[in-house]
Amino acid sequence: MIDTPNLAYFKYLDSIKARYSIENLQSLVKADIYLFKTDYTRQGGATTLFRGICNVPSLILWVTSLEIPCYDLCREYSYIRGGKGLETLLSSLPALEKLEFSQEVLCFLPENVPSCLLYKLKAIKITNFTDEKHCIGKAKYFLKNGGALQKLTILTAPDVSVEKQLKISNVLLASPRESKQLCILIV
Repeated sequence: MIDTPNLAYFKYLDSIKARYSIENLQSLVKADIYLFKTDYTRQGGATTLFRGICNVPSLILWVTSLEIPCYDLCREYSYIRGGKGLETLLSSLPALEKLEFSQEVLCFLPENVPSCLLYKLKAIKITNFTDEKHCIGKAKYFLKNGGALQKLTILTAPDVSVEKQLKISNVLLASPRESKQLCILIV
């Protein structure tokens, strides 16, 4: 058990090999979670880790794997509330205001829009973005449902050309959006 009543910043770089119980994180302002998927990763360990950071306002989430495809990575988070991936995690983070993640982490779009996206989430940064239909669909979902969203930053994958960046920009700028004070940055 890790008892951290005054912890403001939490950075986790590891695979989930054991079940950590993290308690008293009321002061937590930011969490950077870097999970390295291995054959030894325990799925139940992710549940306790994410349950400990459920009130964090700023989250950076990375899942790294050289061997495991996206749908297997999503299973890592599915134990939080019996759902699917980051979309379930978003439902567990009602205070979230800032989110950064690689587009591969979001495998499914939630049917029920998480309350943090409707009312709290102000900044989203998506990395490794491509001009594929599913990537653009994810960004459109955030535009359509982000009631408090002020900034959407998209960092394209290294192999995305300037022409493809322009195509992404045109599609997203023409998409409906909930927030009227939204800035979209595509790099």
